[in-house]
Amino acid sequence: MNPRSHIPMCRVLVASASIAVGLTPAPTHAQDSASRTNQPEEGRTATIILHDGQVITGTLVEESDEAVTLTINGIRTTIETRKIRESYIQPPIEERYKATRASIDDDDAESLIQLAKWLMDKGRYDLALIELDGVLEHEPFNDAARSLRVIAEQNIKLQENRLEPREPEEDEPEREARADDTPNFPLLTADDVNLIRVWEINEKNPPLITIPRETMEAVIEKYAGHPRIPDSAVDRAAILAWEPAEQLRLLFALQAREFYDEVQVHEDPAAIKIFRDQVHKTWLRNACATSRCHGGTEAGRLQLARSTSNTPEVYYTNMYILEHYRTDEGFPLLDFQNPSDSLLLQMCLPRRETDTPHPSVRGWRPVFRSADDRNYRRAAEWIDALWTPRPDYEIDYDPPSAMEPADREVDGSR
Repeated sequence: MNPRSHIPMCRVLVASASIAVGLTPAPTHAQDSASRTNQPEEGRTATIILHDGQVITGTLVEESDEAVTLTINGIRTTIETRKIRESYIQPPIEERYKATRASIDDDDAESLIQLAKWLMDKGRYDLALIELDGVLEHEPFNDAARSLRVIAEQNIKLQENRLEPREPEEDEPEREARADDTPNFPLLTADDVNLIRVWEINEKNPPLITIPRETMEAVIEKYAGHPRIPDSAVDRAAILAWEPAEQLRLLFALQAREFYDEVQVHEDPAAIKIFRDQVHKTWLRNACATSRCHGGTEAGRLQLARSTSNTPEVYYTNMYILEHYRTDEGFPLLDFQNPSDSLLLQMCLPRRETDTPHPSVRGWRPVFRSADDRNYRRAAEWIDALWTPRPDYEIDYDPPSAMEPADREVDGSR
């Protein structure tokens, strides 16, 4: 990964090295090749693709001719350059922030609030606070800015409190590991997660994706004669130069499903982000996927993966189970026609608030106060945001839950 080759934003670098899968722990001794090691600016997000298709995303720590070091969920990880096929590095958040801010007028409250939300999503609550204060100078009673400002201030305080973690005493006994993960619970694979991401992409707001050149060449060859594939070599070559999002739109138009698994999606689509942040992280894993409920040994027919981590394999597995689960009567938990009427949500209401209450179980407590609960509405928003008509992901997964999905017709969709 040569720093002189970095192309900002949505461009992909093709590394000249060949590949392998393994990751090696970061060395703790001083680097002999310090003179050939580059120390990147803090906060740059890197996405690395290995030759087997494995995608690794983390914060760039350093890079040299021999290796790249990232921090992934706080763990320092070194990847040898010879194992890297492609890499994508975003410019520092500050650069992207400044470039965006320069295009927004000081009195454009709506755009500034969206910018603040983006900064908060990236963990830059300090910069978000600056923009929110600016909005409130022009519009002191802007409710959205005031609410976001409270959240930004709270998170800044949390970050400050974490700067000096408590060191354990020398004679303090080590705390036993918690059995918070469901033992031997089958999870979707990284390839399964990627394929679901492809199917759930909102073409109007696509996530970061890459499509290998050889994949598009194969698509053009296989679908030669289709009205969407031009006859001239010049026009076909132009397709290979398209942005990945435009190439994906072509795949969808062709319904070239045999190539979907070759598309690499490096972040969650918009609908999945809602599930991850507003459903799974907020209440599902804390209220439903616990040892006392559907994540325990007495979970009954509906069993969810229980984990203290919010990794893609965990929350995609639970989302997949929720969609495909069927009750004793054969009813699904999710209602895509009327998301607010979904059994998943109705059964989380107080019994007096719903016609389809949760079965009587000792210790059960409602998740929502009413259908007007903010988390209830956000969950309905997630269901509504999923791609319709619902696709058959063609994933080979055998969970411990009762799943009897009806056959799905995907022709006419993607």
